Amino acid sequence: MKRIIILSVGTATPKVIKALSEAFEINKELLFKILYNAPAVFLDHADEALAEKAFTILTELGLEVLIQNVDEQAPVQKESLDIAVHINDPVKLSTVNKQLSEFLGCTENESLQLLLSEPCVVLGGVSMATAESLQKRIDAEVIASNPKMDLYTIEFTAESENERLKLINLIKNKEITIPEGETKWVRNLNYNQMNQFLTRYRSQNDVKIYNQSYSRYRILLENFDLTNTSQTNFLVNEIGMPTEVLSEIHANLPVLLDESVNYGILEEKLALYKQAGLTCSEEQIPFGKYVLSVSNISDSDKAREILSKFYEDVKLDKITNVWKAPMPLGGTLSRLLEKQLEYIGCEIEYEY
Repeated sequence: MKRIIILSVGTATPKVIKALSEAFEINKELLFKILYNAPAVFLDHADEALAEKAFTILTELGLEVLIQNVDEQAPVQKESLDIAVHINDPVKLSTVNKQLSEFLGCTENESLQLLLSEPCVVLGGVSMATAESLQKRIDAEVIASNPKMDLYTIEFTAESENERLKLINLIKNKEITIPEGETKWVRNLNYNQMNQFLTRYRSQNDVKIYNQSYSRYRILLENFDLTNTSQTNFLVNEIGMPTEVLSEIHANLPVLLDESVNYGILEEKLALYKQAGLTCSEEQIPFGKYVLSVSNISDSDKAREILSKFYEDVKLDKITNVWKAPMPLGGTLSRLLEKQLEYIGCEIEYEY
């Protein structure tokens, strides 16, 4: 007797669920769980003819499949993950949206709403195999998160420092380190510690909670030694800085090394830069909407054309050199607008 295991959704789309449900008389909801929590058992104790038939059908539909004997060890179900998407190049928003809608089996309007949310969590309760399959099919960064194993950051947003301190006192204990004088952030809380805080403070006013797996960071180069060939070679060969501008870069520190990295890559990169002798710092990129300020507008007609795709009644004339957005935009749209404006020579500043 044979066992059929679905290893991954592979290149299949959710449309296969209907076909499989009809062919094998399996509940659609159960099929969804099997496909997106792969590896998972599809058929057990099937005779060889049925197993071969099932293998052929599943493979033709784009699924990755394995046939094994029933006396072999079946795959062990692992903890479910949440999957988020980060678009590193916002110019690819339309392409990524089409890819995501095909993967999820939803309309492009529905997938766009997911992509414009921050953090952009697109699937919950699925397996690492599903995350890996999505990564192969989308021009964006896929982040898999196990909520119960992740670390969390709490941001305290009350204007009054006394109010922030009252909330921080709900967290303080010997297991949690809070830097002296810190009143806005508590980082690296585990799942239980985060829930303990929420149990004590049920309102959630004046606080924002971030799963650090989804958080994005900039890395700034604060200092390096121009006379140290090891450091300068690293900047040239590993970072890609031109040798002839190193002096100018040094005179204008700090400068941006990495525009946006996730928390896991942040730790790796900071360790690498430290090993190379560079002095670096990180800056968390807040989730939410930003107000853009545009300066160095040399072509008001082109700038107005671009801005009019995002805002109504944009007023720019030939002598206008600075323009401020009347309302905030979400992170992905802000970055898309920034790229388009930078292409025509404008400079952008954010107000968070």
